[in-house]
Amino acid sequence: MRVISCAGYYGTGSSAIVDYFSEFSCCFSFADYEFRFLHDPDCVSDLEYNLVENHNRNNSGYALKRYKRMVDFFAGNWLVKRYEPFFDNQWKKISYEYIDELTDFDYAGYWAYDVVDKGIPYYYACRIINKILQNTVWRNNRKRKIENNLNELPHERTLCSRPSEDKFLNATRKYVNKLLSVPNKDNLPYVMVDQIVPSSNLNRYLRYFDDIVVFVVDRDPRDVYYLAKYVWKVKLVPTESPEVFCRWFRYTHAHRLTEKVDESKVMYVQFEDMVLHYDDTMPRIREFCGMKESEHTQKFKYFDPKISIANVGAWRGKPELAAEMEVIANSLPEFLYKYK
Repeated sequence: MRVISCAGYYGTGSSAIVDYFSEFSCCFSFADYEFRFLHDPDCVSDLEYNLVENHNRNNSGYALKRYKRMVDFFAGNWLVKRYEPFFDNQWKKISYEYIDELTDFDYAGYWAYDVVDKGIPYYYACRIINKILQNTVWRNNRKRKIENNLNELPHERTLCSRPSEDKFLNATRKYVNKLLSVPNKDNLPYVMVDQIVPSSNLNRYLRYFDDIVVFVVDRDPRDVYYLAKYVWKVKLVPTESPEVFCRWFRYTHAHRLTEKVDESKVMYVQFEDMVLHYDDTMPRIREFCGMKESEHTQKFKYFDPKISIANVGAWRGKPELAAEMEVIANSLPEFLYKYK
């Protein structure tokens, strides 16, 4: 089962890749719901850092607990449906099995951050009660240098984990394969999953898969700025001024100056090319995955360049934006799309 994924820099059009591969009969698609459990904070990549790369007697087991908390969050609830329905209600079950496989042993105990996780008020209440007891009930013990402490979490367990890199990667690949296989009831040879890897530090994340190809989609910054500020009106992209936007855009792309990726697994694509030069660009994308044109059975059903063209060069023909567009053009010349 080959995994296909896409990544971008917010608003750069990576969902076009999702839509395109959703048109193939040989591909199971999760549609455009993002699955970020490998690279979000406290998720699998952070697990590798804390368990393998920087093992610590406290941090490592605590990292497993933090991932379990993220698993519970990603699962969703009766009010907000998140991952569980996509994985046939097995998201938590399979994720808990993964956590168990990485846990060497556990014991009754806790440390300060376990108490903090119960809430800052609870943490300080315990500190106050502990200090009162040490100065009253346990006062004589203190004089004899016998330290007593309040058992704030009597049912808490500490997890211990120190896997080798090979063990961690094998467990992670098995985990990812199991998750992505569950909804693929027909055992199709391809699975399309959105944003399962980020656009940067890709070599780290490719190791979590047996077989994956990734498309990193970029876009003219003038369109990103215009759409974010005047159409989407989102706050994830800084648009209070074109100058700040340009600093942010260059900041998000800085990895491209030094990062070398496996070009047999990663392809960089320009959104404009997918729309304006569909007949030249999309066959290259299809062939990169190893698919056949005959398997493209629902062409234009989800990704139609005649519709998407409205989002290409959307900033043009708007004289009121001239000053902002000039700032972006002068600050980010190497990222501007060269219209043919």
